[in-house]
Amino acid sequence: MDPLLNLCTDIKNCKKCDLQYSRKNPVCGFGRPSPKMMLVGEAPGSKEDDAGKPFVGRSGKVLTLALEKAGVKSHEVYLTNSVRCRPKVGRTPKVSEIKTCSSFLRLELETIRPRLVVPMGNSAIQSISTILNRKLGRISEVNDKVFHCGKYYIIPQYHPSAILRNPKKMEMFKDSFARIAAFLEDLETKKMEYIFNKYLVQSI
Repeated sequence: MDPLLNLCTDIKNCKKCDLQYSRKNPVCGFGRPSPKMMLVGEAPGSKEDDAGKPFVGRSGKVLTLALEKAGVKSHEVYLTNSVRCRPKVGRTPKVSEIKTCSSFLRLELETIRPRLVVPMGNSAIQSISTILNRKLGRISEVNDKVFHCGKYYIIPQYHPSAILRNPKKMEMFKDSFARIAAFLEDLETKKMEYIFNKYLVQSI
């Protein structure tokens, strides 16, 4: 059996927290099983809740635009969230909800084993911090920084919804993903010492 299909079944049947009462459809991760990077968002929005698929709403369009501009292909990414069920309208996930859902993200990481993880926004950073038992900080402090922890490189980014609220940051968002694309290319061809020096990588 496909471990990601089994995981998706567990997500759809999950009743571990009160988000089961505000959701229509739990949202599983989506993408190829061997991507170059995993993009981690916050929680499903209304479009995602309807479709049961991540990043199909307005935030997804912003993200797709940035990835296309950077030359990143859809098969090179895996899309997922820190929380799999939609919170009530206008509410961000609680820390307890993020921690409860982190077991799903942990299994995705262990199954997919991406070289690069891109947590987008504070909820995603909190989830990755919980799994790796490392404190990364808030997005305003760590955006665009490159971290290395065990098997993973981590480059936090603002969530696309933050770009929708402040369109002036769109060019910055595109530039960030262009840098991420260059980083992925260097990962395949350059030595670790070169990577650490060029991108000022911080080991955590």
